Amino acid sequence: MSHPVNELTAYLDGALDPAERAEIESHLARCEACQAERDRLVAALALLSRLPPAPAPSATFEQRFYARLATEKAEARERRGFLDRVAWRWLAPGLAGVAASVAVVLYSGARQRADEVFLAEHIDLFESYEAVASMDVVDRPEDVQVVEHLDELREGRP
Repeated sequence: MSHPVNELTAYLDGALDPAERAEIESHLARCEACQAERDRLVAALALLSRLPPAPAPSATFEQRFYARLATEKAEARERRGFLDRVAWRWLAPGLAGVAASVAVVLYSGARQRADEVFLAEHIDLFESYEAVASMDVVDRPEDVQVVEHLDELREGRP
């Protein structure tokens, strides 16, 4: 059993069932650290028992408490500006959706632009690819490289 520090208060209050109580007593018999913790809790409980009882609240305490709470809520509402009065918990999901949509549009626009730049830089390869692909010769990406090498050989490039 690990140190039953969290169960010591329940042990001292008599709130444990007999099996748990016996297990803790067995541990306390051989563990000096837990004995010291138990003694510290016993001393604290004895000190607390000597304190006078708390005074009972006045008969109008609850009524005055809720009236003051309502007044402070109203004052806080008056101090807030327009943006504070807006129900952010309702706007936040909508704003997050708009931000996500903008990000998707920007990303797809950038991606399309990158594809267009790539096509422009390799237009000669794609012209040859279209000719070879129209004959159903190009089936895999590696076939594109073969077409490029064939173009180089045709044009006499190394």
